[in-house]
Amino acid sequence: MRTKRKEAKLLSYTLLYDRTGKLVTERTSTDISELKKFLSKEEYNALNTVVREATTKLDNVHSYIENYLSARVMTQK
Repeated sequence: MRTKRKEAKLLSYTLLYDRTGKLVTERTSTDISELKKFLSKEEYNALNTVVREATTKLDNVHSYIENYLSARVMTQK
């Protein structure tokens, strides 16, 4: 039996560190087009804009972390 959820994870960003010392970033996003039928046009457009803008910002965070780690590794040699 399926349960109706009242919320959905649309976008997430995870920073993982494993036992070998490897740092991994992961961004996941959901295709919100499936939600279009449940939202008004204004709500869907606003949600679409927020997800797009947040994705852009998270990509910037990912690049920043990647560049920081690369610079740090280079200066330790």
